Amino acid sequence: MKLLDLFFLLRPIVLIPSWAFLLAGVLRASESSGQVPPPLGELWLPLLLFTMSLAGSYVVNQIYDADSDRENGKLFLISEGHVTTGAAWIMAIALLAGSVAGSLVFDRTVLPWTLLAAVIGLLYSADPARLKARPLLDLLANATGYGLVAFLFGYSRVAPVSPDTLVLSVPYMLLVAAVFVHTTVVDRPGDEKAGLRTTAVLLGDRNTSWFGLALLAGALGAGWTLGEPYPAVAAFGAIAFFLLSVIDPGVKGSTLSYQWGSLVFVILIIIRMPLFGALLVLLVLLTRLYYRFRFGMKYPKLDF
Repeated sequence: MKLLDLFFLLRPIVLIPSWAFLLAGVLRASESSGQVPPPLGELWLPLLLFTMSLAGSYVVNQIYDADSDRENGKLFLISEGHVTTGAAWIMAIALLAGSVAGSLVFDRTVLPWTLLAAVIGLLYSADPARLKARPLLDLLANATGYGLVAFLFGYSRVAPVSPDTLVLSVPYMLLVAAVFVHTTVVDRPGDEKAGLRTTAVLLGDRNTSWFGLALLAGALGAGWTLGEPYPAVAAFGAIAFFLLSVIDPGVKGSTLSYQWGSLVFVILIIIRMPLFGALLVLLVLLTRLYYRFRFGMKYPKLDF
């Protein structure tokens, strides 16, 4: 069971959106240049190295968030002592170092992206920067990590990254920001008790919901204008839930907003890469079984 605890400490469910944004970059680079997207099997090494960097950052995040996670009743592994802080640090360092070393040995073109992902993750989670506890900067870190770095990394697997590509990442960043602000609403009670000053703690639930809706509208508009279908369609598909969160701000509306905002985007990528969908189904089933037998709970679950 301890080995399973260590595996699920990596938060594989949270890795899904990062993979989706990376693959969106692959798809858009291929579609824009008239190429056939490379099969998922050809992307396994850069995907693995990038995942190691992200996963190491996620472990660091849980180490620093143990108090707020305990207050929010989630992510039990470190906060409830199932995995010691020492073991978590060893795992985080091994993942981050392994990502850098693997990039140096196997594919040096991956190195800038794994380093960027690690730096942003550590700035977000760890002292002294601790951007998670700095309102609006918490949002910027997530939008940059997912919507910019992951997307451009995927794009770079097919075509060179240029200033024009940076512009194309804008709707992806806005979509990530729109989804992320709703996670701060859900976590606000525990974050406040733990003394963390996040975007939702600063703005309050209602203002944060309005902010999220504005960001989503920006993602829809920018995606439409720039011809980026994935963020535009995902934003359109989730807009009803974002409107609901404005009408009735709080945990329920924000949970629906961040879940469906992410889910619609992931489904769009699965339509273009069905093997990705098969892997996600397997991962979700394994996670469900683990949390059911380990903690007697249903996770992940989709709210309606």
